[in-house]
Amino acid sequence: MAKHWSGQECPKTGTYGQYHDTDNSYAGSEYDRHVSKGDKFPPSKNNHHFQEK
Repeated sequence: MAKHWSGQECPKTGTYGQYHDTDNSYAGSEYDRHVSKGDKFPPSKNNHHFQEK
């Protein structure tokens, strides 16, 4: 799975979950974000990245 970080351009419209950078633990569905292709990823939790669900 590709990892994406806050401020990067989204390559594909979809729902993205937030995962911790070091242990890849899932932050939970309340932190899922729908991001459209071409938009920038929104701010994430500290030390987290986005992965498509």
